[in-house]
Amino acid sequence: MKNISAKYLVSALFVGLCMFAGCGDDSSNSFPAAPNTGAVSSSSVDQPQSQAGDTQSSSSENISNPASSSSATDSGVPASSSDVGLSSSSAGATVNGPFTFATTPGTLALAPDEDGFYDMGDVYKAVPKTSKIAFVIRHSKRQKNNLGTESTLTPIGITMAKTLGEKLVGDESFYYASTNFLRTRATCENIAAGRGETAEVVTWDGVNGGYFLTVPSDSLDALVSKKGGNPKFIAQYSYGVPFSYAATIGATLSTYFYDLYPRGNQFVNEVIVANMPNWKRVSVLVSHDMLVEPLIVFVSNRTINLKAYESPFHWVNYLSGIAVIVDEAGAVTALPVRGDAVGWMIPSQEVDEGV
Repeated sequence: MKNISAKYLVSALFVGLCMFAGCGDDSSNSFPAAPNTGAVSSSSVDQPQSQAGDTQSSSSENISNPASSSSATDSGVPASSSDVGLSSSSAGATVNGPFTFATTPGTLALAPDEDGFYDMGDVYKAVPKTSKIAFVIRHSKRQKNNLGTESTLTPIGITMAKTLGEKLVGDESFYYASTNFLRTRATCENIAAGRGETAEVVTWDGVNGGYFLTVPSDSLDALVSKKGGNPKFIAQYSYGVPFSYAATIGATLSTYFYDLYPRGNQFVNEVIVANMPNWKRVSVLVSHDMLVEPLIVFVSNRTINLKAYESPFHWVNYLSGIAVIVDEAGAVTALPVRGDAVGWMIPSQEVDEGV
């Protein structure tokens, strides 16, 4: 089974209850310019202002196996949800083609695994020092206590993040940013600890969980909570397949999402590439499954299986995401990446740590 491996359980026992503070989920559909690379303490960073009603539900991360079943604008956000709502005929279509960047590693000595993911450690080692890298990933394994922003990492989650940091050891410091949740901040801090550095984690709304939604995530929760949960419908959106329960909620759901390909291109170019000059050579940006699932599906051109609406159930694993690489000539490449042994997970098969 490809799930959260029990190999972390033994080492996690040494961590015990000593949790680092820091994690996050956010549902705002707009994003500010990214803070720069200057030394910014977590206490001094201005918290982003959320929109009215933008409270991020964590229902997408408390899931079990379900039954089988235009170009970007200058503002960084499409003019209106009606302009870019998902439709079966337009899903995957853009004015300038599916991608505005490369989706293969080119001359880099990199190969994907059997599922289509590239190992983050391999990416870090293969990319030359003259290029910049931004990793946008899901947080590490977290508590299942429904505490929202206050839910932090489990002992296994701490170990997972530190293990990833060990794969990213180098002679340079990284830039770290996360949403305003404890679990995303703690993921950054523990990746940094694994690298042997102390993270100064910037809280940044640019990687909020609801980026692909035209509405606050609690609106999506209210509509689908008793019909399979967020993952099922986020996955259907990502792969451009008809929504389940089309007769009752499909028409409404189609207005809840931006078109995947224009919005994905916008994220890579306007949220990441445009802000990379403000960051260090390597950046680690930690977000949530609601953002990372569509990003991976988009960057892989829907070839990676994260189809939470069919059997076998697959969902985005902890520490999986995308890498955005910009070389010295300005050429952009985006690749699906994983920080753990595999890029996907089966939530019902996770090791139960009792937290």
